[in-house]
Amino acid sequence: MNDPLSRTPRMMRLHARGISYFNAVRECRSIREAARRLNVTPSALTRQLAQMEAEIGAPLFDRLPDGMVLTEVGTIMARHIVTVMQDAARTEEQINALSGRHDGRLRIMAVEGIAGQLLPALLERIISAYPSVELHVEVGAPKTIVSALQDGRVDLGIAFSLALYPELRRVAVGHFPVGAVVRADHPLAHLRTVTVEECIAYRLILPTRTLSLYRVMEPMLRPWQDRLNVVLQTGSIELTNRMVQAGAGLAFQSPLAVGVQPGQDSLRHVPLRDTRAVTDLGAYVRESRWLPPLLETVIEELRLELRRVQGVSDERVV
Repeated sequence: MNDPLSRTPRMMRLHARGISYFNAVRECRSIREAARRLNVTPSALTRQLAQMEAEIGAPLFDRLPDGMVLTEVGTIMARHIVTVMQDAARTEEQINALSGRHDGRLRIMAVEGIAGQLLPALLERIISAYPSVELHVEVGAPKTIVSALQDGRVDLGIAFSLALYPELRRVAVGHFPVGAVVRADHPLAHLRTVTVEECIAYRLILPTRTLSLYRVMEPMLRPWQDRLNVVLQTGSIELTNRMVQAGAGLAFQSPLAVGVQPGQDSLRHVPLRDTRAVTDLGAYVRESRWLPPLLETVIEELRLELRRVQGVSDERVV
């Protein structure tokens, strides 16, 4: 008599323990560290992985000197498992919502450029509306945000001018002018707009390639390359603002990155008079996942905050 399990897809035969063990090794890249996190012995974890690999019929990890690295089959498995885990969390949230509970965990990673004003305002909205939600928020570079979303390590990524990736879906976007950032006593501070040519007459603090702002500014600065007096290049928004405040030079940023609030006169943002001087702040999720109610609500809160600051597109969550 045929065994019914033999006709069941292999993905359906993976049980919860195997999924959690595989995911811990994927994230930790170490059997020992994953075992410590799961509170199991390394030998038990190794046996579970071996059982999974036997079931799949192929190795899931390459054991390299610098850690456990997913094989091609393991990468396919990871996409499936991340989706399963996120969908399970979504289902649990929906069930909790029916009973009047609005808790859960939300993981956000955002670029440093919005940590000054937009991100705190968004978090205040979330904490006020959902005080029982467990929030995890990190600051990361654009590439780190993409990787964290793809791996399922964060639920929502927020970044400026992020290239479009097939694995990601943009669920909100706001458009902000790039401008010169100067001290209040700088000769350009009183202008309503300024040209790149006017800016290059002064010492400059420029972004490194790690910032999406580099891709915005590079074409505009290229024609003046021989005339640039660059005193500092940095990927840190905070350092940039501090150096501008210290009088080291003039920088280029979005108004969000400057963190200028009404009544604060320390720094001024003067928009560049160039149609290319625009940066997009987008919110991103994994393309393949269903969005839990909490995440949908937070995305809507982000849209409201973007509208308050400047305005947001009509892109919708589906």
